[in-house]
Amino acid sequence: MTEVQDKPTLSFDGKNYVVEDLSDRAKYIVGQLQDLAQQANASRARLDQIEVANQGFQNLLREELSEKPEDPEVEEVPPEQIQ
Repeated sequence: MTEVQDKPTLSFDGKNYVVEDLSDRAKYIVGQLQDLAQQANASRARLDQIEVANQGFQNLLREELSEKPEDPEVEEVPPEQIQ
């Protein structure tokens, strides 16, 4: 009994290509594109973490400031300097 093995394919611009049939340069470019996609996903995840942490610190600051009476001698920091 013969086994049929599906070969990895690439779908690009509406066409399918068998990866092992691509030139070495095309394989290299495909690898670069895959790496860039992974980097983009990692960057999006990191940005999500930063945004959640930023919001958390803003909430902590909000709580801290609401617990203490305002001191009229304290200089107000413009919002653009906080972020």
